[in-house]
Amino acid sequence: MFRKLWHALFPASSERQYQTVRYAFPLILVTAMFASFASVATDSSYITIRTDAETITRDQSFFIDVLVTAHVAVNAVDLTIAYPEDKIVIDSIDTGTSVITLWVNEPYAKDGTIYLSGGTYRKGFIGEHQIARIRAHATESGDARILLKDSQLLSGDGSGSDVQTVVSQDFNEVKIEISGDDEGVVTAKASISVVTDTDGDGDVDLGDVTLFMSAWFSKSSVFDFNGDGRMTFGDFSILLAESFIR
Repeated sequence: MFRKLWHALFPASSERQYQTVRYAFPLILVTAMFASFASVATDSSYITIRTDAETITRDQSFFIDVLVTAHVAVNAVDLTIAYPEDKIVIDSIDTGTSVITLWVNEPYAKDGTIYLSGGTYRKGFIGEHQIARIRAHATESGDARILLKDSQLLSGDGSGSDVQTVVSQDFNEVKIEISGDDEGVVTAKASISVVTDTDGDGDVDLGDVTLFMSAWFSKSSVFDFNGDGRMTFGDFSILLAESFIR
């Protein structure tokens, strides 16, 4: 009833308003969905493992960054990260830019596991912060998976309660493809010899010398052994040397 009355009074403007309202609902729905996703991202804590390369060659060095994103104050972390020690060697663990200022034990790697355990004097940190930067190098070709093995974040609210974290392969794991430095390169043995068997009988003897002298007198360059474009005494000396060697 109201819509009919509105159309009767304002026929043009009512149609435009109806169209605006009709198209506004999908826009509101999309906006609500993005807001929901943003809420999930900002209301979650998680550990991120990153590398500065996804494909490397054997013996090449690379970096592994370990970061924590906290949606509530966190003042202590206990992380273990697994890596294939048959393909990767850990060279060093840099904590110079780490948010952690007090380590329970100095970060170390042993038996395919990296250990990072410590806290901060502050009441806690919120947002994304680096825990450690690890330098490593590849030793064998193949796929190498580096992944979060176990984790614990403690709240900085004075109670030391656990902070729930999101577990996701997108955050907690990386894969590096290691190729051998000689892959794709074809190698073969090659030998270089001077063809002085002019008559092709399998050896260098007087017959070859005779053919050489005949070509020389005819001013041919067919037996140019040293590749200078002409037959000279140098070619003759090569032929004589080959005849004595063989």
